[in-house]
Amino acid sequence: MIDALTYNTKHLIGALVAGGVKYFVLSPGSRSTPVALLIAEYVKYHPNVKLYVDVDERSAGFFALGIAKTTLSPVVLLGTSGTAITEYTPAVAEASVSEVPLIILSTDRPQELQYNGAPQTLPQQNIFGKLTKADLAFNLQETHQDITEYIDFATQKFVHLANTAPCGPVQFNLPLRKPLMPTLGNQDNVLVKQLSFSKPSQIKIDIPPITAKRVLILAGPNVAESYSDALLAFSQPYHVPVIADILSRVRTPETIHGIDYLLKFDQVTDELKPDLVIRFGKTPVSAKVLQWLKHANIETWHVDLNAGTDHSRHVSRAILMPPRDFLRQAKVVLSEEQQAFETNWQLINQKDKQLVHEMAIVSALNRAVSPKTPIFVANSMPIRDMDDFFTGFNTQTIYANRGANGIDGVISTALGMSVTTKQRSLLLTGDLTLFHDMNGLMMARNYQLPLDIIVIDNNGGGIFSFLPQAEATEYFETLFGTPLELDISKIASLYQLSYVLLKQPEDLRKVLNQPTDGTRIIVYPSNRTQNVRDHQKYIGESL
Repeated sequence: MIDALTYNTKHLIGALVAGGVKYFVLSPGSRSTPVALLIAEYVKYHPNVKLYVDVDERSAGFFALGIAKTTLSPVVLLGTSGTAITEYTPAVAEASVSEVPLIILSTDRPQELQYNGAPQTLPQQNIFGKLTKADLAFNLQETHQDITEYIDFATQKFVHLANTAPCGPVQFNLPLRKPLMPTLGNQDNVLVKQLSFSKPSQIKIDIPPITAKRVLILAGPNVAESYSDALLAFSQPYHVPVIADILSRVRTPETIHGIDYLLKFDQVTDELKPDLVIRFGKTPVSAKVLQWLKHANIETWHVDLNAGTDHSRHVSRAILMPPRDFLRQAKVVLSEEQQAFETNWQLINQKDKQLVHEMAIVSALNRAVSPKTPIFVANSMPIRDMDDFFTGFNTQTIYANRGANGIDGVISTALGMSVTTKQRSLLLTGDLTLFHDMNGLMMARNYQLPLDIIVIDNNGGGIFSFLPQAEATEYFETLFGTPLELDISKIASLYQLSYVLLKQPEDLRKVLNQPTDGTRIIVYPSNRTQNVRDHQKYIGESL
């Protein structure tokens, strides 16, 4: 007779898969032994389900996050007891704020070892606090049919919860007592009662007619599927110009991009001022565009399933529905001014942009990337430069960790993205962000993941040079500039990765066209001081 631990753990795994899980990411540990072994055995006989092993829990958390971001489906993290679980916290925080579905299986010491000095023991139930949507504990070692049925039901319910807007992480805490070895080799599949959760195919809301004389759309970051076709079908006949954030997944050469650059022209702030702005999605990368809407007192509607993403506190109407549904249902009373309004926006969008140095890397990417190349962008200067200068000519599949906006875990998140695609992916980052997640490169080596990592090496934290503390010259380099003096070629060598030194941005297309296997690090040396001068000349920028 099969033991309760094995039987219930198989039900847990089966219920996760029944709920839609296709990826498991685990980090080795003793307390997680039974769950790890039975996941591995399940994957062996179910090739449609994938398992990745990452020895660094912090990296593992972000690796799972990258998979979940790109597949738009929950990914399971499995970790052992103690501080190992706390290493998931940065990724859980990002998943929470950016609405990405994650499922954390935290194996734990049993009740009798809690709060009495037992080693590797923490109070793990609800350890992530408000960062998770919900948490639950299972006793996998209890022999009772009600427990098994509850595991089937609650697991699928929690997977559905993680994947219901606003999406986010959930936690299962699994206290386990020794012996921990499950029964292996029994190929009899457990029968999990599959639950069906229905979602509305379309949300219908009474939307007031759009009667403003000059209407503008601001498409912010989008964590769901692209609605580019619906946007085109709406904006073209109504002649509505679209400012498309780099993470909107709707940016094309026809949409307005580089709004930070355009807002320095009086023609935009005065003559091209709209009467109504319809905002889609999350907070835009550009801080200036929200400041403009607020200070110019422009009426703004916000269309999103989550009404809580307006830190500018300027939105006058929140419409709780997906952009696609809004675009299909909204009615516009076309004014005589609207067509000329769109034409003038398009004309100013064509202003020549002569880019140099770090900015020129982004310009080169416009021509160098293959169609539909997935791109991950690090925070700080890379995401701002991409928002300003990337036209979206070849690809709209662009991702970033713009929930908590940290620099941690970027390498691992991009590598997670790369496992879900059928072509080479690309990461644009700086040297400080690379250093912060060097351990993530172990996954690149172990799994030969197809990723090109473009590193803008300006020897430290480049974004601080744009901030007021740069004027404190006596202390700036020590406290903020933090020069690393890294030889990135040696980092590539350590992890057995390809390395290319890029002498000028124009060479990027040639490098990317050279076939290679696995992960390749491409380094472009830059100068922080020069980069500030370039941006001030071009945009007049301070962040």
